Amino acid sequence: MSPAIVRGQVEGGAVQGIGQALSERVVYDSESGQLLTASFMDYALPHVDVFRGFKTKFDTSVPCLTNTLGVKGVGELGTIGATPTVVTAVIDALDRAGLGRDAERVQMPLTSEHVWRALAREFAPAPLG
Repeated sequence: MSPAIVRGQVEGGAVQGIGQALSERVVYDSESGQLLTASFMDYALPHVDVFRGFKTKFDTSVPCLTNTLGVKGVGELGTIGATPTVVTAVIDALDRAGLGRDAERVQMPLTSEHVWRALAREFAPAPLG
């Protein structure tokens, strides 16, 4: 409906996905269970000024056939691809740095500390689940 809104949704979603991959982390105190990343001073979010110059292009030639306006949803499009793309890029870089398949052991968020430790083959334990 509005190209500017669609672009904002997709680019904002991409920034959200990149933030999830690189910096966002919830931390609790292991003894008390108290949330330690309860404010934006402690929880790292991406800032819009770091992400400029996205090149987005949309193919609008095929309308949706299930509604009268022919419009499609775009709310999650940017987020869906951004996180695995960033993680895969970091894994590829670690592989090329000599880690081989061990590069796949790196855990999000891929902070500079996590990547540095991965280069020294010091991996965080796999999350419970």
